[in-house]
Amino acid sequence: MVVNGEFIKLDIHPLMDRHHLFIPIRALASLGLSYSFNAKTKMTTVQNKNGDYLKITANSHFASNNVQMEVPAQNREGRILVPLRFVSESLGYDIYFEPIRQFVFIHAKDYSFDSSILVQEDLQAARKAAIALPIKADFKTLGTSDGHRLHSYTFPIGRADVYYLLDGMFTFVEIKKGQALAIGQLFRERRVPSIAVGNISPNMSLDTDPIMEPYNHGNVLFTEYEDNTAKASYTDKTGHFIEKKMKTDIYSDLIQKLPDQ
Repeated sequence: MVVNGEFIKLDIHPLMDRHHLFIPIRALASLGLSYSFNAKTKMTTVQNKNGDYLKITANSHFASNNVQMEVPAQNREGRILVPLRFVSESLGYDIYFEPIRQFVFIHAKDYSFDSSILVQEDLQAARKAAIALPIKADFKTLGTSDGHRLHSYTFPIGRADVYYLLDGMFTFVEIKKGQALAIGQLFRERRVPSIAVGNISPNMSLDTDPIMEPYNHGNVLFTEYEDNTAKASYTDKTGHFIEKKMKTDIYSDLIQKLPDQ
């Protein structure tokens, strides 16, 4: 989940049930909401900064003030999970689900993205801000690759305004006016025809196609792994190949701080 431009860590995986996304109630604290749980009544109270509140009971379709939910809150592994869209919209937040990475983005009504962060000298901060933008496309995306849940991001040396994502397929992204726009997607695998959507060809060359021009002068690869580590790979100014591996706590930690890269 990304809340107001920041990745947050969840203590339990979100749940998708009957096309509704549930998140642990504790995650709502990142929205500036307060919450409390009454173990005796099994009732959770969620309140925003304006004093608006909802009282939700696990396995019930009804919240306070006779508000009805399409699906009830759930109790999983000792955590109360609530239907995200209902709670957030009821308390005044905007939600966007990005199908490419399957990320949930939540913004307060008064939140606005500061585009200047993408052109600052601190490349690590700029790149973290870049991947925290929802990727939007004006074409039908290819979905997600089965078996691929981990991500790699490649940025040109010294830049944060373009990147390509690899998660079993390539997604090429450029950032304009504070939005991450997908240029196109490419799925390529041996012994099967390539598939492309958007403004790219299935026969594109990953070496010579114009879309790859920003990367011709060097690039940095950031890769996440299942053991909560991430690796940065690049060639430095002396021609030496460098790899840096580190532990991660939240998703954005995979973007490491590198010297002049």
